[in-house]
Amino acid sequence: MGSRQRHRAWLRSGWIPALALAGVVLGRAGSALASAGSAGHEDPFAGILFALALVVTSALLGRWLAARLGMASVVGELVIGVAVGNALYQLGDPLAVVLMHSGTVNDVVREAWLSGRSIAQAAQQVMGDEKLVPGTPGAQVIALLGGPDGPRLFMLMTALWIFSSFGVILLLFLVGLESTIEGMLQVGGRAAAVAAVGIAAPFALGWATSLWLLPDEAATTHLFHGAALTATSVGITARVFKDLGRLQSDEARVILGAAVIDDVLGLVILAIVVGIVATGRVELDAIARIALLSAAFLGAVLWLGEGLARRVVRLFAALERSQVKLLMPLVFGFLLAWAANEIGLASIVGAFAAGLVLRDELFEDAGSEARTLHEMLAPLESIFAPVFFVLMGMQVDLGHFREPATLALGGAFVAAAIAGKLAVGLAAGPGVDKLSIGIGMVPRGEVGLIFASIGKSLGVIDDAVFSAVVLMVITTTLVAPVGLGWSLRRGTGAGAAS
Repeated sequence: MGSRQRHRAWLRSGWIPALALAGVVLGRAGSALASAGSAGHEDPFAGILFALALVVTSALLGRWLAARLGMASVVGELVIGVAVGNALYQLGDPLAVVLMHSGTVNDVVREAWLSGRSIAQAAQQVMGDEKLVPGTPGAQVIALLGGPDGPRLFMLMTALWIFSSFGVILLLFLVGLESTIEGMLQVGGRAAAVAAVGIAAPFALGWATSLWLLPDEAATTHLFHGAALTATSVGITARVFKDLGRLQSDEARVILGAAVIDDVLGLVILAIVVGIVATGRVELDAIARIALLSAAFLGAVLWLGEGLARRVVRLFAALERSQVKLLMPLVFGFLLAWAANEIGLASIVGAFAAGLVLRDELFEDAGSEARTLHEMLAPLESIFAPVFFVLMGMQVDLGHFREPATLALGGAFVAAAIAGKLAVGLAAGPGVDKLSIGIGMVPRGEVGLIFASIGKSLGVIDDAVFSAVVLMVITTTLVAPVGLGWSLRRGTGAGAAS
């Protein structure tokens, strides 16, 4: 049987029954969770544990199917999230509806909390009357939030978000743990060049695409479209390299180093664009603050982090010697992730930096057990990191793409987004696989969604354009793992396209 026939056989015998089973199980689970409020004796946390178990099981199923088709496991997690999330959403499952509109749910609950208004009044303030007409998604969300099971559903959504955020922090921490400062510094010049091209090319293409297809929109809208295309979601690329055992390759080090610089440059661009929208002028003080604090944070971690880590190891060893190799790395990673967020960087940058400075040798005098840091922490990552990717898939609403105009605009953004990041391979220099580096910078993930959501909240991006940007994010997020896996397997990396 040929490769294509085997794949078709797996699709018939594996994907369809598995997705159907996952949909039925999660559908029943969502219904059970939504109706559980009538049982007054029930522990509300039990429902959260049940939902976590189902999401992790779905991730395992997606990974298993992806492995059978020769794809990276993250593809299976994303795809099964999209499939199950949309199937349950069409069936009206309460949990799926709340997850699909999690951004709106958060905005409504925040408005109700801060203003003292009811859920219905807060929804009217946030969305307006036109989005609350009976039968619309907004009305459906408000009916669930305002009903007796609203608090339970919101708590469940929040808990799953916490677990998924914990997972991506652990993922980037382990990626940093499997890298070295020396290796990152060796590719520092290349990483900086890749990051610079990876910001400039997508921004220019996004701005030009917006100007071409939306000529009547304001200049700030074109700027935001360009900014949304600059983002890179390093978590997805890192997961592919990790799955394929290629984290030690030059390509992985260039991409990870470039992604950190990319995050800083992206924040500077976002500050510039937001400042122009809000005030009509460039806020130089905000730009300088982000740039200086980011440089200071990364420099301090790289040059002083190991010495600080040694002191923290000694402190933890004095308090709890038997578990120091588990507790100290977690606390250290959490603190650096928090510190990165405080200065305006993504928290995953801090987690990556923490893993970068920690080594097993730091614990030799602490009397800890023989297992490595990776062996201690990998089980936690394998539980929680898949939650992030499944939930990202479950928040993809395929119904956005029924309108031809939205599909056309989204397709143009996809082409600009992919072309802009593929161009970074030209700046990677000799001795590395330029195509793999370009593909590795393609996924936008949650970072692109954050950029788009800010533009929407400021009123410079409407619902249709936002849907087109979401299509770009989805496509780059799903295509990049497949393309990167193919690119890395097609040759030995450095010799493939140097």
